[in-house]
Order: sequence, then C-alpha cells, then structure tokens
Amino acid sequence: MKKLFLNNAVIRDTNLSDYEVAVYVALRSLYDSQKELQYVTYNSVVFELYGNLQISRRYMDHIKFTLNSLVKNGLIKKIDSISATEFIVDMSGLHFEQNSEKGVFYTAITLEEVHRIMNIDTPKDNFAILRYFIILISSICHDKGTYDHFSCYDAHTDFVGFMTQDTLSGWCGTTKARIIEYNSILETEKIIYTYRHTQNKKDKETGQIMSFSNHYGRYEDKEWIIQFANEYVATFNLKETETLVKAEKSRVNKRYAAIYNLLVKDFNRYIGNFSDMELIETYKYIHGKNICNEKELRNIEEGTAFYDNILRKIKNEDLFDDIPCVVDYINRKVKQKRDMEKRKNNLVNAISDDNWGEPVPMENDFSIEEILDMPVMGEVSSEPTLTNTNCVGQDSKNCKTGDFKEPDYIVKIGEPKVSADKELDPNYLGEADNESHGRKIDRELFCVTGKNIDYIDI
Repeated sequence: MKKLFLNNAVIRDTNLSDYEVAVYVALRSLYDSQKELQYVTYNSVVFELYGNLQISRRYMDHIKFTLNSLVKNGLIKKIDSISATEFIVDMSGLHFEQNSEKGVFYTAITLEEVHRIMNIDTPKDNFAILRYFIILISSICHDKGTYDHFSCYDAHTDFVGFMTQDTLSGWCGTTKARIIEYNSILETEKIIYTYRHTQNKKDKETGQIMSFSNHYGRYEDKEWIIQFANEYVATFNLKETETLVKAEKSRVNKRYAAIYNLLVKDFNRYIGNFSDMELIETYKYIHGKNICNEKELRNIEEGTAFYDNILRKIKNEDLFDDIPCVVDYINRKVKQKRDMEKRKNNLVNAISDDNWGEPVPMENDFSIEEILDMPVMGEVSSEPTLTNTNCVGQDSKNCKTGDFKEPDYIVKIGEPKVSADKELDPNYLGEADNESHGRKIDRELFCVTGKNIDYIDI
C-alpha cells in the first residue's frame, strides 16, 4: 500500500484546522515531485481521502473551502482554473526533506489507513479522528524497540509510543476527553492498540502511587507492543523508596465514568463511539457504584450533609434502557437469577419431601423389641448345640452336649446354589446341587465348635 510522508511541522500546526490537515494529506498523496504543475479536482481530493466518491455535500463544501485556504496559507499555488471544480496547481510547496539538525521530521502513514479512518461509520468527525491518528503515529519513538526472540534476536524498532494524553491533546489542539473518544473508536476498528499496565509504582515512604504511561501503536504491532511494555516494566530502574504494586481499577473506572458522562451530555452524539463491551462494562460500573451508595445511605441519618453528599453520587440509569446490548445483558442476568432461584426451590422441596408412601401391614403384630431380636438372613445363632447332632467331618461323640468348653453354634445353610451349567440347561428342573468339594451334603443343620467358627464362610 502506498506510503504517505507528512511534514510534522504541518500536521502539528494548531493554526491549521482538521480539514486543512486532511486535505494536505490528500495533496501529499497526489503530489509528484517530478512535475512542476499538476491537475487537481475536488473529486480527486475526495478520492484520495475516501477511496471513493461517496461523500456528503456538507463535507464536499468543507473540502472546497479548505483547498482555497491552503492557497492562502502558501502551501499550494493555484495557477489556473479550468472549471469551477478543476485546477492547475503548483504543489512544490509541499516538498520537504527530513533534517534533524534543523528540526524537520516526517511521519509515515499509508493510504489504506486514511481510507479506513475516513470511512468509519461514526457520528464523530472523521477529519478530526484522522488528524489524531496522524499525531499518534508521529509520537512513535523511532529508536526504541525490542528484540525478536525467534529470529536470532534481531532488533525490532519504530512501532511503539508512550506520550501522555496531555502531550497528544496539545499537539492536536483538542482536549483529553476527545482523545479518549478517538482512542475508543480507533481501538474498536482495530487500527491502533493500547497496552494499559497492570502495575504501578508506589513510594514506600509517602504511599503515593504513580502509573506507567500507556504504550500504543498500530494494531498489527500488538504483540510487539505487549512485549516491549512488559520488558519496560521488568527493566525499569526503581528508586530505593519505590516498589511495584498491582494497578487498581481506578484508571479503568475513570474511563467508564467518562463514557457515562459523555452519554449524559449528548447520548445521540456519543453512543456510536463505544463498543458493546465498553457500554456493558460502563453499566456494570455505574450500577455497582449505585448499589454501594444506596447501601451506605441506609446507615446514615437522612438530612445530614454527609447523606446529601452520598445521595448526589447516585447516577440515573435510565439512559441504559436505550442501549440494546445493555438491555440484553440485564435480561440475561435476570433470567439466570430466576433459573437459579427455581433450582434452589426445587432442591429444597425435594429435601423436605419425606413422604415414603403408605405403610404396609405385617401379618403378625410384632413389638419393636421382638422385631429387633429377629435373626436376619445368614445370621449365626449363638444357641447351644442340639444333643446327638453330627458335625461335618467329625464323629458324633465329639459333639455331645457338655463335651465343650467354648459355646457351639448352629449354622443353617441357606438356599442351595445352582451351578451355571445347570442354570443354562433348559431341561434342568431345579434339582439342588448338593455337591461340595466332591462330597454330597445331605444335612441342613451343622454343628460347629467355637474354635472352628473362623473357618466357616457363611
């Protein structure tokens, strides 16, 4: 894309209007140093600025007036008028050469950047935004940079600036409030990128907090800007009395407060300058501050000066009703809260519902004590053995009543298991498999002595 080299003395001349600077940019694009005279029309100036001829009559009138004013300022000379819109112009006055000794410097921008800015759909003045962008780029430090850690540490320079808003507004002949607006528009359009530091310098003796200047540049240099900013903080020479602290949200909050004040001042004029995210965050900030102030009012006596001071801090939130993205955000939060309450209620109802159904009557009316004394399935009864009951693998004489010191036990065998092969046999009629370890068991009750109880798997 074609590069345009602009004289810093012209673009920073606060005696020139935003329109004069913009037309100067267009003429620098048309300028051919090989020609003594050039053919210029109003439409050719428009095309250099917009890349098309779609321009309102109002802005066309500004361009016509501005072209004549540049003649009066001596930047160009009108040699002849072919028609009301066509001229032969001497643009040799636009020529310059950089000379650091004489303080002559240039700023380079591209024609594509000019077209993008002039075609931004915004109620703000595109001519003023273009001038601010040029001033911003002119403040980029040419000898500061960082290293490409992925390419043999090649130096990368001429991409980052760190001037204060006071300095930039002075060069533009505008205010800090307007610079905030222009920054927001250019950042939203991804034409510039601004790195805002998350750390501040703090004086350990006085407690004073000082912030680092923002680092900024073209959006395509975003990663370089971030790397430079982080390296700048990491290598910053702090004084012995200084330390680094995490940056508070005060700077961001001031920005949201400024956005709110602009919307209150002229809603229709400024609403198009901010992204949906900025508008939603502005609402969250104002709404959160209002909640805190309203809560504080409950603990203050009404009618006192302190009460009135807090009351004045509560902002009117009605203007957010006219911002669709904020309304959608509020509706989503309300729905989420409603769904959460519904889930909580369902959970509470489920826990409190202790209805286990109708009770089932028992055949016999047992008492609680009798029920508790009943043996459960597989339980071992600790009654003495019956007389003359045989033991497995033992002679009956060893199991006579009175022949033991430790208590014997009666074990009742449960339902016999059916082997898997018989269970799968369709002709199997349910005969119990009484084989156990190769020996057929024909008894249902067994006597087990106390010392052998551990060997029985019940």
